[in-house]
Amino acid sequence: MLYTYEASEPSGKLVKGDIEGPTKEDVLMRLQAKGLLPIRVISVEERTAAEQKKAWSPFETVKPIDRIMLVRNMSAAIKAGLNLLETLEILAADASKTIMKNILLAARTNLQSGQPLYATFAQYEKYFPPIFSGLVKAGEASGNLEVTLDELGKHMSRDYTLSKKVRSALMYPLILFIASILIVVFLIVFILPRISLAFARSGIELPMITRALIALSKAMTYSIFLDLGVVAAIVWFFVYAKRSPRGKKFLNRILFRIPVVREFIKKLTLVRITRTMSILISSGISITETLKLTGDTAGNDMYKEVFVGSLDEVKSGMSIHTIFKKNENLFPKLLVSMVMVGEKTGTLEHILKTFSEFYEEEVDSSLKDLTTFIEPVLLLFMGLVVGTIALAILLPIYQMVGQFV
Repeated sequence: MLYTYEASEPSGKLVKGDIEGPTKEDVLMRLQAKGLLPIRVISVEERTAAEQKKAWSPFETVKPIDRIMLVRNMSAAIKAGLNLLETLEILAADASKTIMKNILLAARTNLQSGQPLYATFAQYEKYFPPIFSGLVKAGEASGNLEVTLDELGKHMSRDYTLSKKVRSALMYPLILFIASILIVVFLIVFILPRISLAFARSGIELPMITRALIALSKAMTYSIFLDLGVVAAIVWFFVYAKRSPRGKKFLNRILFRIPVVREFIKKLTLVRITRTMSILISSGISITETLKLTGDTAGNDMYKEVFVGSLDEVKSGMSIHTIFKKNENLFPKLLVSMVMVGEKTGTLEHILKTFSEFYEEEVDSSLKDLTTFIEPVLLLFMGLVVGTIALAILLPIYQMVGQFV
């Protein structure tokens, strides 16, 4: 077992270091035999456990940019001639997030006890997706860990850039939607109740649309706690729909019925699939493991079902292009044909890489089409809602004016 010690020389100089020994008592005796006065002796496992007990925020997490920087730094350190233990020690000391420091310290401890590096990342699947630990495993097995880390870093960087591009493009429609909701709430909660008092004093018979909006206004202004409860329930529903398997499946089915949205989702998912399969195959990972990892990282349950459901068929000898062909609603014919050529010629990873670059360009075009489609729809929705409220207010006013004409 490895121990870390602090000891004092006869001259009073403080020295630190690591020493192997079966027990702490044996280490103490060996240090004393060298003429050192032991001050502190602790095993690496005990030190790691103590370091991991340090407080960390429950809101702290590992973001995509953290994973990218980790992979890049690990690759650079290994290329510079450092071994994995030294690399993990340096990265842990330099980590700004406690959670990342704890993971790296755990990786170092596991490595010292004989476990491979990928096993630690597999234990933290919440922060590191399956493709991360899968490629690290392939790099360790092949002895080219730094090369694999380079490829993994490029893969994650491209995926991160693509995600940022999508979020940026959809930001304006989202702001427009939130603004329209706030305007409607303002009209119903603050404007309509004041006008409804004038309508009540006039004694006129209100149109049905006005009565309905007044009833809605009363319900929304009845209790602020009830309003907060309704908002919390709506937020919970959307979060549940986004995270739960059944909710994701239902949401995907709905989105796939909208033509413009369907094409965008297909191309975005195909970018991830072709790029992931290309890097996994080129790293020497088996085809069944490639399909499993690709399904886990596709980001779409419909595609995941295809990949996971085809594992037994692939094991029995079915080709990948045949699986794609059976799901023509998800995989375009051109991709199916080129995958067939790649399987026959042994150049599948190169063809998939080419297609990932092609679909990445297609995503830009589809993203423009999607935003062009969403913006007028939101404006139309906003106009209809505000127009309905305006009509509900103007019709009684017109009736009131008519009484005096």
